[in-house]
Amino acid sequence: MKRTLASREVAEQSDDPKKSRGAAAADEDCGIDDGDLVAAVLCETQNAFQLVTSSFPSATVLGGSVPPLALKHQLYAVVNDRTRVDRQLLELSRNGVVQMFQLTTGANDYAVAMQSDYKRHVVQRCAVAGNNIETLLNKLLAGCGGEVTATRQLVKDKLEFSEADITLLVSAGVLVMCNVNSWYLAIPNASVFVKALTNGRRMVLQTIRKQRHHEMLESELARRNLAGVRLGMRYHIYDIKGAEHVTSLHTTSGDLLRLSDSSKKNRTQRR
Repeated sequence: MKRTLASREVAEQSDDPKKSRGAAAADEDCGIDDGDLVAAVLCETQNAFQLVTSSFPSATVLGGSVPPLALKHQLYAVVNDRTRVDRQLLELSRNGVVQMFQLTTGANDYAVAMQSDYKRHVVQRCAVAGNNIETLLNKLLAGCGGEVTATRQLVKDKLEFSEADITLLVSAGVLVMCNVNSWYLAIPNASVFVKALTNGRRMVLQTIRKQRHHEMLESELARRNLAGVRLGMRYHIYDIKGAEHVTSLHTTSGDLLRLSDSSKKNRTQRR
């Protein structure tokens, strides 16, 4: 059986034999008939998520402010089929495995978290004696069915949340106003992650921009230790590749990252 790109990278980058066996087992799951929803859902996309989040910094770096996150476009940098990633993420979301969140950095920027990690994060940060945040959160996520927004009709009529319930979820940072009729599902204290992401991305792109021909070997970039890049170089390499800030070219010396025309144009316009 041909191994997926995501599974190969998980096996190659892991020193733990158990992780390699897990990636191989996931490959076997991909051969199960598509009619079996549970078996068909994960495959490359779950492997890619595990690979990207394995480079997510430890809780001490961001002060435990967010659960391990991958950006949807980072998964595109691992799995060379965006349609498959989108389809499998949708199934994972609908089945309560992951939860997606729209970020403030752009209309097409989405963060992905394991739903179990997200629930644990919210409860640890927001649960106090007497409140029912865990019960409300479980009910909200099940009712949203993988959507990144919750309508007032869903929350008030279908889920039968009281105004006090809604106020609790808003104050906890779980619901953020989208418009008068809906809320975004949100990650409490996500601004810490967003700031680290945007600052780090800018610094990594500046490093490539300073090179001759605006290009740099990926292996060389990965070894750079840039002060202020809190999420780590490997995490940002997945970011800039998946978001197409750079193009990746195979050479005899390894993969070469070249600044994309759009990134060059954006830089020129800022000047």
